[in-house]
Amino acid sequence: MTTLDLTLLPLYRLKNQELSALPGLLAMTPPRKAARGREHDRLIVYLVLTGNATLSTAEYLQLTSRTANRFFETPGALTTAMRASVETLNRALLDRNMGSTGRGQYALGTLVLAVLRGAQCTLLQSGPTHVYSLGSEAMQHIHDPALSGKGLGLSQAATFHFTQFELDPGDRLIFSGKPPAEWERLFSEEKRPSPIEATRRRLLSMTKGDVNAVLIQAQEGGGGLTLLRPAPAGGKVPKGVAPATAPPASPSGTEDLPPLHQPDAIPEPGFASDFEEEFPEEAGPEFPPSAYAIPPQPEDEELPEIETVAPQFPASIPRMTPPEPESPPLREMDEPIMDEPEKSPEEPGKPRQPSETTRQVARGLVGGMRASRRLGAVLSRKLQKFLPNLLPDSNSNMASSTVMMVFIAVVIPLLVVVAGVTAYLKFGRSYQFDNLYLQAEAARDQAQNAADPARQRDRWQAVLFYLDQADYYRQTPESDALRNEAQSNLDTLQGIQRLNFYPAFTGGVNAQISRLAANETDLYMLDAERGRVLHASQVGRNFEMDEAFRCGSGQYGDYQVGPIVDILILPRLNSLNAAVLGIDAGGNMLYCSPGEGGQAIPLPVPDSNWGRVTGFTYDSGSLYVLDAPSRAIWVYPGKDASFIDRPYFFFGGQIPEIEDSIDLAVNGDELFMLHADGHLSTCSYSRLEAVPTRCQDPAPLVHSLPAYQDIDLFAQAHITQMHLTLPPDSNLLLLDADNRSVLRVSSRTLELQNQIYPMPGASLKPGPAGAMTVNPNRVLFLAVDDQVYFAADMP
Repeated sequence: MTTLDLTLLPLYRLKNQELSALPGLLAMTPPRKAARGREHDRLIVYLVLTGNATLSTAEYLQLTSRTANRFFETPGALTTAMRASVETLNRALLDRNMGSTGRGQYALGTLVLAVLRGAQCTLLQSGPTHVYSLGSEAMQHIHDPALSGKGLGLSQAATFHFTQFELDPGDRLIFSGKPPAEWERLFSEEKRPSPIEATRRRLLSMTKGDVNAVLIQAQEGGGGLTLLRPAPAGGKVPKGVAPATAPPASPSGTEDLPPLHQPDAIPEPGFASDFEEEFPEEAGPEFPPSAYAIPPQPEDEELPEIETVAPQFPASIPRMTPPEPESPPLREMDEPIMDEPEKSPEEPGKPRQPSETTRQVARGLVGGMRASRRLGAVLSRKLQKFLPNLLPDSNSNMASSTVMMVFIAVVIPLLVVVAGVTAYLKFGRSYQFDNLYLQAEAARDQAQNAADPARQRDRWQAVLFYLDQADYYRQTPESDALRNEAQSNLDTLQGIQRLNFYPAFTGGVNAQISRLAANETDLYMLDAERGRVLHASQVGRNFEMDEAFRCGSGQYGDYQVGPIVDILILPRLNSLNAAVLGIDAGGNMLYCSPGEGGQAIPLPVPDSNWGRVTGFTYDSGSLYVLDAPSRAIWVYPGKDASFIDRPYFFFGGQIPEIEDSIDLAVNGDELFMLHADGHLSTCSYSRLEAVPTRCQDPAPLVHSLPAYQDIDLFAQAHITQMHLTLPPDSNLLLLDADNRSVLRVSSRTLELQNQIYPMPGASLKPGPAGAMTVNPNRVLFLAVDDQVYFAADMP
């Protein structure tokens, strides 16, 4: 796998002054304790804030480092970690905006997250950001505001989209929130790649206004990150940083920019930020700071290689994300937020009169404090009269005085606190609930009066947002009824059908379930950790585990079977009298049935030998085996579920990119493949030599929901498995793991039919769904954590 070094060079000019530190830029290599799956990911965070609020450099760094921390703390799929980090940033900005609404201040974040794994670059864009990919052959402009949304900090739901491509040595990337129009013309006219500093000079010289961007260049190396910085105007260099030699004069005759300087290099993983010199410890993340620095080079020379550690990179990914309810949108914001001198406060206007509810709360608090004081005074007088009767000796006056002092110092403050808390619980919490409930009712009225379905969607989501806040203070039958109304309307707009899910087992199965298979009476579960198959039989409304069932890795006669990677249900009538079939990564099949031992039979080895079997499926008597690392799908014609003949290759001369395929399904001559990033591809097998097998990648998933025409529901789902239902109404079921839901798609048109969700408030275990299947009686099974849930009457 090709491993690249990345060199980052900020382009930052504010009010005709070129500055050395670019707010919102952070580059980071994996920390020592990165979560599983993040060990080889290198992260770049590019954040631009717009609005009328002014953020300090420390606040910028706090936001970007929190985003990076969240990414490296999240295990599992790459897109899951990227989604978690952007949602963390969105919540931080939203909380800040909600807290400053009374002052009329708000901030909107536009974000580019870039993760490099080997030579594969995965981008997440939120807000109308621009990414230019400058390769040796062509320029690609990645900018789609319809998918990336308006930015972060506006609502509960973070809107974003992913892009993935390969980088080659010498390729350059440019991230910018609002690039000058002249840049795209320069990129399209450029004949050959230029050194990074020469490109920077040209970009800055051809525009006179403010610039906020970062230029990134890829080169062969060991996986290092280098953050270069131009010296600030006047030649001043941050403390502890030595200035580098100035580059030669620009051949275009323009005035040279300030020289680059290099930060101290620390030879261990960490982050490189534009503020680490100003805030070396307080504002930075918990990871050790570092920046792999290189000195500037003359324009015509290649940059020297940087001695860094070359990690090994595994294959990608899984996926993405569903939206959360939106809060009411803020108004548009255009101007970027920069550090500026504090302005003198304007003359205050006429003070706003408090509402009657506020007056009542204040009167209640004051009354409570007065009552507590009167109570303290009365108790003090009573105790002064009563305590001497308990002390008959001559020292009674002194003792009573001491006891009284202790009482006044300890008990009276406690009484005051209790009275204050009581007053708050009686008046303050009620006021907070009433205020939020009134806002929810106002959003409900706006939803009912809106003609635009998208507007209705936003307003119903706002109702749920305010009710979520109100439930913290109190929950009433009226608020529950309003919540049910809002949820019902949102379900209609989203095409959601809700089912009652019930737990299959009383105490779970003590296994991490990665695959499910079921017939009319039996449920089979693949224990991913132990590579074995579990069996349960239906008893009444629940299922009972079959402790005697043995079907997993081990020695079976002359054959050694490894950990099982996939399972499927076999037809009831088959030559081996087996109920379930498993397969290991080496193509060894294991036939199992309750009450009988397993029987191992290896598949005939294909012409190119096995790479690694990652999945299989069964259709019309044939077995389709996915060998993703070898970019192959082998078809074994069978008879009575036995497969002894040599296979044929499904693809012809055109072999699609399927290395990241994680699941497959077959319906006749139509093949469906699910990829690790959640997209779908389809292939139509041709039985004519003159007509090759043709594939479509990606296959367009569509929906006809008017309220969501501006949102890609499929791109925001975390699709990890698929299942093809039985004829005559064959549909593809796509498992959205994070939402514990299923997207039901037509297998002919790939159009969304509906979404299947649990009932609101269903007591499912926390965490994503790990597996899904449907039995012939149309009972839907979902595995969450170590429990399996089932719902009848699936559409």
